[in-house]
Amino acid sequence: MKKRKIVNLFGFIVALYIFVLSLTLIKISAASLGAGIFSLTRDGISEINAFGIGWLSTLITQSSGAAAATLIAFNLAGIIGPVVLIFMIIGTRIGTSITALFVAFLIHAKRRDFRHGFEIGLANLVYAVPIAIAMFLIEFFTKFFYKTGEHFITFGPLFKHNFIEIIVSPLINLLSFIPAHLNIVFGVLILIVSLKYIPKFMINIWGEEYLKRKINKFLDKKWRSFWLGLGITALLISTSITITFLIPLVVMRITKLKRVIPYMIGANLGGVSEMILGGLVLGSSALPAVFTYVSFSLIGLFWLFNTNLLFKTTKFLSKRTLHISRKRALMFIVAFVLIALILSFI
Repeated sequence: MKKRKIVNLFGFIVALYIFVLSLTLIKISAASLGAGIFSLTRDGISEINAFGIGWLSTLITQSSGAAAATLIAFNLAGIIGPVVLIFMIIGTRIGTSITALFVAFLIHAKRRDFRHGFEIGLANLVYAVPIAIAMFLIEFFTKFFYKTGEHFITFGPLFKHNFIEIIVSPLINLLSFIPAHLNIVFGVLILIVSLKYIPKFMINIWGEEYLKRKINKFLDKKWRSFWLGLGITALLISTSITITFLIPLVVMRITKLKRVIPYMIGANLGGVSEMILGGLVLGSSALPAVFTYVSFSLIGLFWLFNTNLLFKTTKFLSKRTLHISRKRALMFIVAFVLIALILSFI
């Protein structure tokens, strides 16, 4: 057992190193390509298109953190303009729900139990959509998040990453013979892989069954549930994984959606850890986008004081509006993807 924990701890360290490597590789490779290659995304798209691209990026990467970090790296390379980037970052937070929705769809269960599992992803969507709309409108009319984020660049010394560059530079130099556009693709792929395996290794260190028992024990009180979600996500560096982790518990009736909601809100706040880590890698110029990403979760704390409203809205949509069944759930997921595509290219 001890040997297994050591192996998983080593795997976690390797996955974390790959995460840092991938972001550095994307940043350096994108910079070498120059701003002209994707100039369309710099100034030639609308705010709605930018929002859709952020949403779509998360659907592709299955991680809002991975999508946001990649988009920030492109911005630092001059490929994506700083203003439209903010709308992309807001869009990435909508796409986070896709993992929970898709996993719930794949779980084999009776219709009622299936619906309860699907409602976790739906609740996360109910949580995210009003915040995204509010932030979109605020940014569209005032540029608040961009302008405020620019002031944080004065705190650049906190985001020095010389040490990070030192530990990844040997591999970066080794890959320098590969064309920059292929290195970007490779960087995005290993970024997705790292964010997939970081939570898996963390779960294996303690054991999935042990974590489930402990999690369920803490879900009975709202504030304990919230802090648990925040803490686990800060460790796993994955909001979607932390939320999806509870779907089997709800399907098996071990816990209920009402208990899960504070945990989910905490998970969305704890998820900023991956964005802050990404900012440490990418540098102080990433701070406006990091500020936007973090602001989303801070605004989301509104729901912590209105958990009954979030619960009732989710139940209303699930039972009265969508009448969720497996077939309707599939249609909902397809529509979710199509909306992202339409917003990206209209």
